[in-house]
Amino acid sequence: MKNVVWTSALWLLGLALPALGWAAAPLATVTIADGEAVMIREATRLQLAEGVRLAPGDLIEATTKTRFLRIEFADGLILDLGPESRAVLAPKFSGDRARLAARFGLLKGVLKLTVPTAPSALPPTVASFATPAFDVTGVARSAVFIVQAGESFAFAESGNLSLQERVGGKPAAATTTVRNGEFFARVGEAKSAITPRPTPAFIQRLPRPFLDTLPSRAALFKAREVEPKVLGPLVFADAEDWIDAEGLRPYFLARWKALARDPAFREGVAANLRAHPEWDRILYPEKYQPKPPSATASYQTPRQGSTY
Repeated sequence: MKNVVWTSALWLLGLALPALGWAAAPLATVTIADGEAVMIREATRLQLAEGVRLAPGDLIEATTKTRFLRIEFADGLILDLGPESRAVLAPKFSGDRARLAARFGLLKGVLKLTVPTAPSALPPTVASFATPAFDVTGVARSAVFIVQAGESFAFAESGNLSLQERVGGKPAAATTTVRNGEFFARVGEAKSAITPRPTPAFIQRLPRPFLDTLPSRAALFKAREVEPKVLGPLVFADAEDWIDAEGLRPYFLARWKALARDPAFREGVAANLRAHPEWDRILYPEKYQPKPPSATASYQTPRQGSTY
């Protein structure tokens, strides 16, 4: 049994390792990594560290051991993540979200977004991203968000922010403007509300660095690239939430369908196939093969007067 497990793991690692060498210009760089954090590139888990370059499609996972994680994009946009936060960079959304020029998608967690001040001659930096609860279509300067199961909050820390709520996987209302200093909250089935200031309970849930204005550190890593340490192949537990993510299901189906050849991954997908029925064709392709013509259909009635 142990040999089977190791063979499976080595096969998965071999599948994913070629994806580690990418030649495109980096999308962003990790500039602060306080505590343990993980990245998934294609089908490989990697350890994040300061100086690691990030590419489109990378999955970022701040764990329970992450105290603070900062990602700085090439155009100066700053993304700060707190513990137990999961994000995907430059995702390829389907459905109505395909129109959203999302810089990233937040599956869950706590984040702070800081937009650089652009010279007057240049257009402002686009700061749009998607979450299960709402899509953010613009942040003027800085804003803080918490998105968890059954609750979502947004604080316009500096300047206005624009968002569109989502219910049942669909846009629920027109775009809402949360003005400078205001606080958006939606809990459970209750209607969302905007109040003049954030609640003390919200502030207490934020990581300490979120309360300070930390300068950019991108210049420190311009000429210093750090190679991430390989932790091992992706397992189903790492992928499950992403496989079921609204608006990203076709993307991850195409990305990870080859993993269905791994017995452990296949078993995990099959165990709750009702949650992701699009995987049925990958797991059981024989069900979708053209059926051979039946004997009855191929039989021709003899012509009248024929002896055959």
